[in-house]
Amino acid sequence: MKLITPVGTSLFTNYLDQNSGDSGFSRNYEAIKKRSASEWDDYDSEIKSLKKSCLQFIKDFKASASAELQSIAKIRDALDGDIDIEVRLLASDTIASRLAAEILAEKAYLVLEENIQIQDVEVIEGLQVEDHKVFSNKGMIELIKKIDEISRGGNWPALAINITGGFKATLPYLTILAQLKRVPLYYNFEDTDALIKIPQAPLVIDWGLIERYSDVLWQIDDEIENWQAFQNQNQNYQAVQDLEAFIEVYEDAHALLSPIGKIFWEEYQLYFVVELPGGSYYSYNSSDRQLIDRAIEELYRRLDTVLSDTMLLDADQNLNPDEYYQTIRGLGPNNDLNHTGQIPNREIFIFKSTSNDHIRLLYTFKVSKKRSVYLEGPQQKWIMITEIKIFDILCRNFDHSNYFEDWKTRFGGQNFPEINFVPRTFKIPSEIFARRNQNVQTS
Repeated sequence: MKLITPVGTSLFTNYLDQNSGDSGFSRNYEAIKKRSASEWDDYDSEIKSLKKSCLQFIKDFKASASAELQSIAKIRDALDGDIDIEVRLLASDTIASRLAAEILAEKAYLVLEENIQIQDVEVIEGLQVEDHKVFSNKGMIELIKKIDEISRGGNWPALAINITGGFKATLPYLTILAQLKRVPLYYNFEDTDALIKIPQAPLVIDWGLIERYSDVLWQIDDEIENWQAFQNQNQNYQAVQDLEAFIEVYEDAHALLSPIGKIFWEEYQLYFVVELPGGSYYSYNSSDRQLIDRAIEELYRRLDTVLSDTMLLDADQNLNPDEYYQTIRGLGPNNDLNHTGQIPNREIFIFKSTSNDHIRLLYTFKVSKKRSVYLEGPQQKWIMITEIKIFDILCRNFDHSNYFEDWKTRFGGQNFPEINFVPRTFKIPSEIFARRNQNVQTS
């Protein structure tokens, strides 16, 4: 299990609680307490003195020397079975946090069991509380990216976040992130020595709302310089009301996505929305619905493969949806993405799944811009399929001889049937992002 552990300054404050008369330690700590990690080399003597005292303090007090050590040990005790734990210490962008993390990494072996390994300390750029704008739009974003990076090579369920230490300002955002990713959170009350595990709530996220306002979110993410004028524009007014928690305004003029907005916006980049016909989808049992879900994922992959050349256009160009529909129309009726030909007078197609489960999906799709997901260097904008709308579904046992004529009659006429759509999200396959990243880096 990977245990992400933000590091605060409890090592130093605990030392002072036990050694209140150590004026030299207090003076050195005050000198570095609010200094940026970039100033590390300017405080060499203070750092060396503090480190010497704290190394001895850990030898004497073991796990109780810091909130981080105590909570890691408690989490290990709470886990069932012989689980290896890889601890990732994340320091804020301050000398004090970096120093505390490096000391803990160096001496943790004195306290923790052999199956707990401490990795190298990582400093999160911009994660400080002196400048709120930098904290929101640099520090929290880098923290979210780092957590996502750590999770790679394994699954999110093999990850946990220890929120005992670190900046308290990060707690609400880490809590939301953990709920969104379904990652357990642990918190250790130092005074009572009690460890609590925060479970996941059955949250339902309205991703359709984010998809609906994606054009507005794009603009806010790039920063709005005249917020008053922007929010009063007719096409933006309702979006601004509905997305209030996603927006932060600075100096009454500039607006950017808030940390909460960034968390959901970055997560949205990883998914596509599927509008499912509630009546036909839920008429199947859970086993058949799993087959249908796999067919939807197959549809997305195959659409992306066919459309990938046009989706590598510069994202600043105007999108012309008919260009993408024309590509599918041009495949002909023998192609699985345009099986038997499209519905007359509509941009609606029939997908024939290649599995042995005989699944047919009556669908259309939407393309819009997405960002490169956690790509090193400047972020790129891509054109990607962001929504698939499915009008009807056939699975397993159905009349193969005339279903397409029935669909063309029902959905190609003037009286389009009323459908109760249910939105769901599907994760964009990682290989698609890998291919986009490779193309950007190659070019």
